[in-house]
Amino acid sequence: MKDVFFFDGVSSSQFGLILTGAATEQVPQRDVESTSVPGRNGNLIVDCGRFNNVEVMYACAITCEFRSKYDALVKHLFSSKSYRRLEDTMHPDTYRMAIFKGPISPHMFPHGANGMFELIFDCKPQRFLKSGEQAIQIQNRQVIFNSWMPAFPLIQISGTGSGEIAVGSSTIEITNIPKAITIDSDTQNAYNGLSNLNNNIIVTGGFPVLETGETTIAFSGGITAIKITPRWWTL
Repeated sequence: MKDVFFFDGVSSSQFGLILTGAATEQVPQRDVESTSVPGRNGNLIVDCGRFNNVEVMYACAITCEFRSKYDALVKHLFSSKSYRRLEDTMHPDTYRMAIFKGPISPHMFPHGANGMFELIFDCKPQRFLKSGEQAIQIQNRQVIFNSWMPAFPLIQISGTGSGEIAVGSSTIEITNIPKAITIDSDTQNAYNGLSNLNNNIIVTGGFPVLETGETTIAFSGGITAIKITPRWWTL
């Protein structure tokens, strides 16, 4: 089976691409500030608490009908102005969020029927696990174990009236639950459908994070059910 990649849900095979090699194992650089201090050996290092983007490269070839397939590929790659899902058959359990900024510089063979080129995607540093897309039904005081990096979950809460949820060291008080409320730790928002419900919550200890290792989840009051989509990720 030939390897393919999928960008924004579209397979590279649709454009007749043959992957002749790939540079997809990059690990991101930690974002740190290094300062020289007079009279002190070594630099002062400050960890900014984040990782920088990485470049993922696929070496590609189109061996027939180059012009029409190449033009369709270029149109697709540049149709997205924000991050889109990028996955490939070399890494079946993970995906990245990527944007294609170009350029592309094809090497053409005689008669223009085929050519080779590299596609370089600018990717967020995380490799998200597909297993982290599955919602987990939570029982009160359940312990979740995270084998990966600290994750920013999506929490779906059902209930009425007021309630409280504690995720590790984070506590969220909720007022006037409209049957359902979603708390997104990544965007730090609370909503129900298109309705913003940030005024319905009071967050203590920051938005919930599933730290590496064990995290206990407890809830009370009018909360009747909780589902957590953990969004596991690694580097």
